Amino acid sequence: MSTDETPETGTGDGTDRPLSEIGVGDSREKHLVVVTESGERIDRGEVYVRHTESAYLVSPDVEFPAAETTRYRKENLDRVEISQHHSNCFITTAAAGEGPTLDSLRGFRAEVMRPTRSGRVLLWVYEGISPPVAATLDRHPRSTTTRLVRRLVDRCGALADCRRAATGAAERAALSVTLICLYVVGVAFAVLGHGWLRGRELAGGHGIN
Repeated sequence: MSTDETPETGTGDGTDRPLSEIGVGDSREKHLVVVTESGERIDRGEVYVRHTESAYLVSPDVEFPAAETTRYRKENLDRVEISQHHSNCFITTAAAGEGPTLDSLRGFRAEVMRPTRSGRVLLWVYEGISPPVAATLDRHPRSTTTRLVRRLVDRCGALADCRRAATGAAERAALSVTLICLYVVGVAFAVLGHGWLRGRELAGGHGIN
């Protein structure tokens, strides 16, 4: 396994940013287990995680000080197992599971939606209606509803990454609006699909899709 144990404050692309600003993460503590290609299982416990295209950055400190940050190169890993208690991304987690997409969307929520009144209202509605919807999707992972919601979630994650990488204010604003609209559409579709699936369940339907 290859990890970068040496202090590092840049990305290697000519920029000079602290590690806490490199990659994608949501500033929430997670329980992380790393499994290497050779099968070695490394339980990192409760840590903060950010990810880039090529590596995971892991630190016990949310500021990711270089001396306390380990870089795990993705090419040398079999998988990573990430779990987090008290997640409010109910539908997203049920449709797509934990991972980079969920981290990207959590970052967007924290940076764009949470600071504004309208964003907080949308999140309040989402967090209020999502638990039963997520439970239904989790029971029917292969249903048409869950598959389509998963595609919408993946698209939202990609847009969140594009917004984060954008340098122009106008481009970032346009991507934010597009992402919020798609977010609302996805939640509405998930709610409608939940109603259909629950109706079939209560009616004793078989082969639900």
